[in-house]
Amino acid sequence: MKCIFDQNSSCRRCLRNNIPCIVKPRANASANHEAIPIEVGTTPQSWTNENLQSILSRLNAIENVLQLNSDGVESPFDDQLGNQSEEPEDAALIGLWNAVVELKKITRLKSSHVWSRPTIKQLWNDFHINMPGLHFLPSKQTFSAPTPLLLSSMLYVSAVRHNSPDLAILSSDYFVVMCDAIANLSIPLAPEVDGQKRSSTEIEEAAFQNVLGIILAGLTCEASITTVGIWISIGYRLVLESCPKEVDERSREWQRLFAGLQILDLEHASLHMSCPIIPVQAPLSRLRISQEDDIYSLTQMMHTGLTHFTGRDLPTIWSCFSAPGEWPLLTTPFTAVDGAVIRDWATQLDRWLARFNTLTRRTTSEHDRMLIFRQYILHRLLVLSIYHPARGFNLFSSSTTSSERYELLVSARAALKMQRDDKSIWSNWDFVMVTWAALLVLQGVEGGVGEPDDFPLVQDLLNTLRAPHQPETYFRNQIANQLEASFQNISSPIEQNGYVAMSDQDHLTWSIFNEMSLQFADPGQWPLGTEM
Repeated sequence: MKCIFDQNSSCRRCLRNNIPCIVKPRANASANHEAIPIEVGTTPQSWTNENLQSILSRLNAIENVLQLNSDGVESPFDDQLGNQSEEPEDAALIGLWNAVVELKKITRLKSSHVWSRPTIKQLWNDFHINMPGLHFLPSKQTFSAPTPLLLSSMLYVSAVRHNSPDLAILSSDYFVVMCDAIANLSIPLAPEVDGQKRSSTEIEEAAFQNVLGIILAGLTCEASITTVGIWISIGYRLVLESCPKEVDERSREWQRLFAGLQILDLEHASLHMSCPIIPVQAPLSRLRISQEDDIYSLTQMMHTGLTHFTGRDLPTIWSCFSAPGEWPLLTTPFTAVDGAVIRDWATQLDRWLARFNTLTRRTTSEHDRMLIFRQYILHRLLVLSIYHPARGFNLFSSSTTSSERYELLVSARAALKMQRDDKSIWSNWDFVMVTWAALLVLQGVEGGVGEPDDFPLVQDLLNTLRAPHQPETYFRNQIANQLEASFQNISSPIEQNGYVAMSDQDHLTWSIFNEMSLQFADPGQWPLGTEM
């Protein structure tokens, strides 16, 4: 918002707001300084152009020393203060622009095109219009006054999924801004002073938004950014310190937020086979979600299963993408206890689907059922894949039975069909698991146990991953490169006569999932999502 001078004693903005005008022009200001009326004779020395130029020169020297105008970079507030007299302010966006000002203060990125008001406004609006709902927060959240961290996450998520090349290319810059905002939680630029102290309600609201911002950042960075685990730790500490003391409607929102952070933690742990940060039970009773909730049941079984296999240096699904061809050696053999844990995990997952994916549940909408079915398919694939990386990612290794191969390929094809019919998938973990499914299917094709739909399903996923206008370094391009390389190396034609036959002994020892579970939902019911 610039002070624009007329022939009055005050600038037009201050005159309109009936406030004293105390503006002091910058050295590089474009305003016509001679238009500022000066009352001659009120000071011992009359003002002249030479005196004014001398003062401005000294001010410019000070700015140079402080690097306020180095390299032609605009002041962080230039854009915030600009164009206000030309365009009326939207009162609904005041909270947004206040957050932008605060965000600029804590980031190393001062590029003007990132802070352009039209750009920010479009990304902000597109996020609220096109962003899919979060499963752990049933009601879509709208924040008129976001914290800098939440705003940075929204801008990054919106840019990285945008179909406009001019906006999508900004995603790498907004990623830097988002990381700076997260870092500021641990290493603030300045300590809080007495004049900045906030009420307990304001502190709680800010913490809620910051944790949500961390979750959004994690969902779009898990797998590719190893520090996501540290971000989760920060979010966990914020939850413990800031959640309401009373059990009311607001505390129930914190319960859902905690569940979302726990899901992110478990997804991160599953990709790297690292120990989960958040305990299986919330340490504070007011954070514990109902045992009748589908998220509660899913996190319980996932936490129990993962903690049995973490810390043993097992090869991971993500290592297939991060270091292709460099398969780590298995140092710890699988035991009968490992097999029992896998079977129990699979049984609980089947029961979970049967319990929550049913029309008889009054609290479950059709959309919720589809989300539950998606989680079932991807988690089923995860459970079946625990052993596979340790076998060199080889479906046809001597230690892999035909029934294991059959069950893994059935689950992989189900994941690909789901992706084909559900374009609302957007989180990194979902895309890693679906791309992992495609790699398994291509292995099956090369081994002579392919199906006619395999290539079209894989190609559809590649088209989704190769969305236009994405930076080459973007996560989806990275996993698409690995998938495309495997696709191009296929040398064997698709066999039309089905799978390799299973022996009775194989069937009795390795049919751990109920195959009928895949029929719980009609594929034609999947929603048609849209990309930004």
